[in-house]
Amino acid sequence: MSGQEKDIHVTTVVGADGSVRLDRLPFQVGQAVGITIHPLETVPGTPSSSRYPLAGLPVEYLQPFEGVASDDWEASR
Repeated sequence: MSGQEKDIHVTTVVGADGSVRLDRLPFQVGQAVGITIHPLETVPGTPSSSRYPLAGLPVEYLQPFEGVASDDWEASR
């Protein structure tokens, strides 16, 4: 590398046939590149995310500014 090239980070999934496809890369045709692949720890819907099945799902707060357990505080009695 001449020092001007920058790393490209792509997130994708492995296909049913075990392949990974990378399209529209910003390199010249025939340019040599190095590729490192590592699994992401939390991809919703995959076996690796079964430890935290709700990770990545949207959260809705019904009363975000209301107090929580205010009856349990001695100062409010």
